[in-house]
Amino acid sequence: MHWLLWAALLEALLAGAALLSRRARFFRSMLHFTLCAAVGSVVGIVAAPVLWACGRRASTNWLVARTFYYAARAVLGISVEVEGAEHLRGAQPCVLASNHQTMLDLLVLGRVFPMQTVILAKKAISYYPLVGWFMRLAGDIFISRGSRQSASDMFRAASAELRAKNVSVWFFPEGTRGRFDDGPGLLPFKQGAFLLAYHARVPVVPVVVMDFHNIYNRRRFWCAPGSVRVKILEPVSLDGIAEDNLRPLIDSTRERMLAELRLISPARAAN
Repeated sequence: MHWLLWAALLEALLAGAALLSRRARFFRSMLHFTLCAAVGSVVGIVAAPVLWACGRRASTNWLVARTFYYAARAVLGISVEVEGAEHLRGAQPCVLASNHQTMLDLLVLGRVFPMQTVILAKKAISYYPLVGWFMRLAGDIFISRGSRQSASDMFRAASAELRAKNVSVWFFPEGTRGRFDDGPGLLPFKQGAFLLAYHARVPVVPVVVMDFHNIYNRRRFWCAPGSVRVKILEPVSLDGIAEDNLRPLIDSTRERMLAELRLISPARAAN
């Protein structure tokens, strides 16, 4: 019980500091965000053996995602509104390709993440406490980016695992977080998501998340309640396209997502 008292005292201190300082409010929000992620991970670890026994191992990710989202929505006051969900329901299994902006992208995963979907992540994450543990139990796929395998060979092996499990996978084709000071934008897409879809013989489903600028800005210590708009676009088929000719399709998909990103993003607030 002592730890509950200490936690309550810490929360009271942070709440008081948050009334006086924007920076304190920001760190309090990030602490709550981290605790929600931890709660979701623990739920996944506890539930994974049951889901595994029921033949729904990959749905551990869905359970963790929804637990995290509803907890974080209640604590942070940030909700996610989804348009075009019908495109996702009719396209599974698939590769979901989303733009990547901030750590709050996890809220979008929490709201959108479908059942029987896995995460493709670098192998180092598998050793993280709680997060790595539930991901291992969920059957997520880990790749070694520093290995001598070619990209094509790496994603061919990953696609074989996807086909065997008959699951979808979530992917950030930019490869890292894109930050743009002059408005919403996208980094150039890497080919991994499309190589994976090509070898797995499944479509790519673009997921466009609006610009987070008015809700979250780490450099300005800003995190505010609000609604995040997400649009799921029509699936992109790779039928009839050769592996050596994926780049034009990758670029056209990026342009389509960029146009939608600019359309659904609100004007940036000056302060």
